[in-house]
Amino acid sequence: MARIQPYILVSIVIISAITGWYLINPTEEKPYISEEVSFLASDGIKISATWYVPKELEAPYKPVILSHEFDGDRQDWNPFISDFVERGYAILAYDIRGFGESQNVDKSEEYYDTLISDIEGAVTYLRNRNDVIIDRIGIVGAQLGGNIAYAASGYIEEIKVSVVISPSADIGSLIRGEGVDTFNPHSILFQYLDTERTNIQPLIDRAEEPKTSRLYRPESPSVRASGISLLHRDLRALSDLLRYLDENL
Repeated sequence: MARIQPYILVSIVIISAITGWYLINPTEEKPYISEEVSFLASDGIKISATWYVPKELEAPYKPVILSHEFDGDRQDWNPFISDFVERGYAILAYDIRGFGESQNVDKSEEYYDTLISDIEGAVTYLRNRNDVIIDRIGIVGAQLGGNIAYAASGYIEEIKVSVVISPSADIGSLIRGEGVDTFNPHSILFQYLDTERTNIQPLIDRAEEPKTSRLYRPESPSVRASGISLLHRDLRALSDLLRYLDENL
């Protein structure tokens, strides 16, 4: 029997690997166009992000900022991008400073109170675009990102609605608005598990009207999940989020 040449074996392996990848990850037409972008936070830190716009709609768009969890990055929102853009929103998903491709920083005790600067930079970036409705900005955040979304609703005028998923009342003083007379969090949808109620209630109490709360009680403890995982495991949560944006942004 003739001996198969090594380069033929290598070619077979490569082709098999590519074929297997496409079988596991079938190609599909995305409803958006994406672009890798960057901007400076208000204190000069470089932030990396991805900008998504709907393919089938013309500008201007209502922009929504997505803020991820601690130890995550903007890719965590990938499974939901199509859900947002199909409703006509443009999406700015960014890496919080110190995570993903954004500039690395020291995560000392003061770290959390610097995070609102990322959103100030994001709003400036949006203000410099000509394809958005700048006074109709929404923000959605989970866990640490939820705290950022909460703070953004209280500090940044252009932020009209916020969705705050599984935040913590124990993170940073500035990000919670402690001692800041001008801090006015409002127009917020809080989403959280029943087990998180005690921790989140102080943030709900501080927020002014209009505000809405959605508490979720999974039927089985085995599917309990907070933050972004809540959107994966409880279809009600994602539907509530999208409906809130549709009705208020």
